[in-house]
Amino acid sequence: MDCSLVFPGTATAAADLDIGVIYTYERQWMPRLLTTLRDSGDGLRTRLILVDNHSEEGADRWRGYFPETALLHNFQRLSYAANLNRILQASRARYVLLVNTDLYFDGSENCLTKMVDFMDSQPHCGIAGCRVYHEDGSYAYPARRFQTVPVILSRRLGLKRFMPATIDHYLYREHPIQDCWECDWLSGCFMMVRREAFEEVGYFDPRFVKYFEDVDICLRMSRAGWSAMHNGRTYCYHLERRASKNLFSSDAWKHARSYVRWLRKWGFSPQREPIAPYREPARRAA
Repeated sequence: MDCSLVFPGTATAAADLDIGVIYTYERQWMPRLLTTLRDSGDGLRTRLILVDNHSEEGADRWRGYFPETALLHNFQRLSYAANLNRILQASRARYVLLVNTDLYFDGSENCLTKMVDFMDSQPHCGIAGCRVYHEDGSYAYPARRFQTVPVILSRRLGLKRFMPATIDHYLYREHPIQDCWECDWLSGCFMMVRREAFEEVGYFDPRFVKYFEDVDICLRMSRAGWSAMHNGRTYCYHLERRASKNLFSSDAWKHARSYVRWLRKWGFSPQREPIAPYREPARRAA
């Protein structure tokens, strides 16, 4: 895509962060998402990349929330991974934030500013996430280890209470949630990606139509020498619906098919390459 068509008159200007949002039909969440996103990047130059995923009413109504907005139109519905790739292809900033439409932020927290500062302080980090809470205040555990068959079975068959050690290990419960650490993968609801990293590693694998595209890119990052990291110093909220929770739903079957594809691609025990651990950034002089 020609970037001059994306941000007319500003294509060559530097930006700290491009924010990618995919819009299909989620009109009830968009005002809060866009307003709180806009208010969470104090001191940053941010731009919005909005993908209209062949929505019925169009996405033009959402253009006014950011001074700079690129509106990309799909002439047919595309998969989640394919839409993420459209955002990455259109972006020009140092970092790209990929968010679900059912997120929202505490504007006074300045989550985006803190995330950019974190990425700047960790030059080996290719992809990062923050703490994520549900609307009721419960924690969503966005940083996770790779799924194993016991993890899949415990979560799908409602056996979590009988396998607490398995779930605790999967969710990194040995780490205080406000700490920072390197992880296997991060929930796709909030992913900040470094430009140099995805330009080296490549885009999301579109064969993962829905689910595991986030797990896959985190593994590829790690194997290429970049890290996936949890930054517990800031947070956002997620109105998580977990459409795949119902064992007999179409989303549950999509999740199962994506897991089979993951196994075919990486096997039962994928290994990350060893990379440098989290390092506390040097304190700035007062």
